[in-house]
Amino acid sequence: MSQMQKWSTPIGALGIALLVGAFLLGLVTPTRRDILLLLGGVGIVLIGFYFVARPRDTTRQTSNVRIASQTVNVILIALAVIGILAALNYIVNKQFSQRIDLTANKEHTLSEQSVQILKSLQEPVQITGFFTPRTLQQRQEAETLLKDYQHVSDKIVVQMVDPDENPVLAQKYENALPGTVVFEKGTRTEKVYQPFDENKFTNAILKVTQTQQPAIYFITGHGEYNIADSDPGGLGAVADYLKQVNYKVEPLSLATISDTLPADTRALVIAGATQKFSADDEKRIKDYLEQGGRVLIMADPADDLGMSDLFKEWGLALEDNLVLDPAQNYRGNLPIPVFLSFPVSPLTKGLESYGVFLPGARAIKEVEGADKVATALLTTSPEACAKTDFEKIKQQAELVCEEGDAKGPFVLAYAVEGAGGGGANPDARGRLVVIGNTAFATNRWMTSQDSLGNQQLFGNVINWLAGQEQLIAIPERDPNLRPLTAFSGNDVNLIMWVSIALIPLALLIIGGLLWWRKR
Repeated sequence: MSQMQKWSTPIGALGIALLVGAFLLGLVTPTRRDILLLLGGVGIVLIGFYFVARPRDTTRQTSNVRIASQTVNVILIALAVIGILAALNYIVNKQFSQRIDLTANKEHTLSEQSVQILKSLQEPVQITGFFTPRTLQQRQEAETLLKDYQHVSDKIVVQMVDPDENPVLAQKYENALPGTVVFEKGTRTEKVYQPFDENKFTNAILKVTQTQQPAIYFITGHGEYNIADSDPGGLGAVADYLKQVNYKVEPLSLATISDTLPADTRALVIAGATQKFSADDEKRIKDYLEQGGRVLIMADPADDLGMSDLFKEWGLALEDNLVLDPAQNYRGNLPIPVFLSFPVSPLTKGLESYGVFLPGARAIKEVEGADKVATALLTTSPEACAKTDFEKIKQQAELVCEEGDAKGPFVLAYAVEGAGGGGANPDARGRLVVIGNTAFATNRWMTSQDSLGNQQLFGNVINWLAGQEQLIAIPERDPNLRPLTAFSGNDVNLIMWVSIALIPLALLIIGGLLWWRKR
């Protein structure tokens, strides 16, 4: 037997391992495409080498007895391997509590925020599921998810009840219907219905364990966007989201305030005001911030909010421009800059998976003299430019960067933190977030799959302002979601050469070797 024949079997096995490994890596991990293609291509070449160099059976024995014997051996080996794997799985499942989630989006793993909430529980939370034999599948879904919660915290107590067999208990919870899961702590209860998911269960736990409902007030009276508006330009989706995570969401007119803001105010939101704030309104907001209040200001290009003194005291100034970014934008639209990298901050947690884009935004700059700590959240590429002639912008069909435009990079969102003296927030420090765009939070963009990052950003901002950091970044788990990533020139070239050159060339070489051997 030649050296080539001697090594053919292990080399072929290695080729199969590489091919299968590339497939599995692509299925359950975000491994780069070029690496997967390279592994798969090498695997194909090694498998081809095996077929060329493998030892031949010169005697060509084909008796039925030998064929049957080989078949039985293969079946026995396969059954032995399956039995060993099943035994190992049973032993590991019984002896070890650690589990590994191999799905690409970790759909069977609780988020970091859910884990943090569960570990902070001081008292038991009673969870009662009401299911009949007809709702067995729903019961299994709920039990599977609740086991993840019990795995993290021993404060989660679960029982499953058939309401037909125990109508008294069902009546206690207002005649709970089959398919209902009731969360209870003390006198507080919260019902969750199908479909079950982590967001619903974690938020139900928050609702029954929180002693106070945080209040978010959206300022009105200056042309702001409407939280009751369900049209594409409204903020109805934002309001619904905040209510789902146990916020009290209401409009607030500063003109109706005689002295101070409502005592339960956790944060104020100024969403796209088109009229200047009066000196009295500006003073109310300044006083609120100085006392440890929290404010989000979203300001669109060309809109003059006034409040220059407030911005100056907090170390910021709104620039009167429209930012374009030729290098990083949404589907070729220069006025919609895209952000793919972010500073380390609670407000940007989870954004790397999706990215963020702002449809028509103005720049914000820092000014000297403030005793606050500012963090730039969204920064454009250096190729960005800013236009200031809004009349000319209205007349142009297509916007591009031109000579005379200010050059980037520009910051389109800041978070500022300062000292404070009290208020409804448990942390007394004042917090201000300013974003040079409001459209990203409207219904049009908050309900689009492309805008998962925008949804995440808005939720992070509100939760940080309201002192509800434990709510930050509880993501949706979509098993079919595979966020698109931009290809570089090198990625495209590598994929092209592997696809149209390397693999076909390997097959051609293998075919040539087979032909040469059979001559």
